[in-house]
Amino acid sequence: MKYRKLGNSGLSVSNLILGTMGFGTETPEEETVAILDAFLEAGGNMIDTADVYGGGASEELLGRWRASRPDSTSRLVVATKARFGTGPDVNDAGTSRPHLHRALNTSLRRLGVEAIDLYQMHGWDPLTPVEETLSFLDAAVRAGKIHYVGLSNFTGWQLQLVLSTARAMGLQVPITLQQQYSLACREIEYEVVPAALHNEIGLLPWSPLAGASLAANTPDTMFSMPMARDTAMATPCSGISARRSPATSTTGRPLMPCGRSPTRSARRPVRLR
Repeated sequence: MKYRKLGNSGLSVSNLILGTMGFGTETPEEETVAILDAFLEAGGNMIDTADVYGGGASEELLGRWRASRPDSTSRLVVATKARFGTGPDVNDAGTSRPHLHRALNTSLRRLGVEAIDLYQMHGWDPLTPVEETLSFLDAAVRAGKIHYVGLSNFTGWQLQLVLSTARAMGLQVPITLQQQYSLACREIEYEVVPAALHNEIGLLPWSPLAGASLAANTPDTMFSMPMARDTAMATPCSGISARRSPATSTTGRPLMPCGRSPTRSARRPVRLR
């Protein structure tokens, strides 16, 4: 395992991060624990989740796992996200101060930690002023509940607006952007990647194997990844089918250079920062 700094921070993280979207729901807990243990043994030290994964089941499972292995997980870097709906109330979604306050405290309790290492806004909220969101996040960092702030699923102009506003107000500036990126989904290279590089923030690609369609020995019936219908979450690859991707042949099988396996080839372009 190799390590690098998380964005422009001083925190070192493994260059492979374990995502836990299906943990506690699609993946049985026994298998999940085995995956987590294997990741640690391989040298991985950063795990990513979100408050809406499995309705909170992912965070709760990670909390139980960490509590059962305090010696080996005490220095684990934990990242989670907030923004999407967590309840029936009209204010149970978005990046407003009240919702983020409830979401952050709930994530801290589920994960069993005193502070979230990387707290990410899971998507753009067009209804909440950027200044309100950034002010809450800055206060949470000063209160010791968050170590670093990150973003996820933002367009290029949304990313630049948030970063510029944070700098102008003297608030905590996000250090990472988590975005869908793979050989089957490269649209972020037009504006998002240049904006991230210009601002020297880290890029954390999610779904680097395109929902397993770039993994070895996948069948011809490629994946379809329907995304949330929330327009603030929409990405250029929403609902993409790898059959229609420039990275695949007419049969749907990934085209890979130099005889490399699809998995090996797919991992290379996503290790940007």
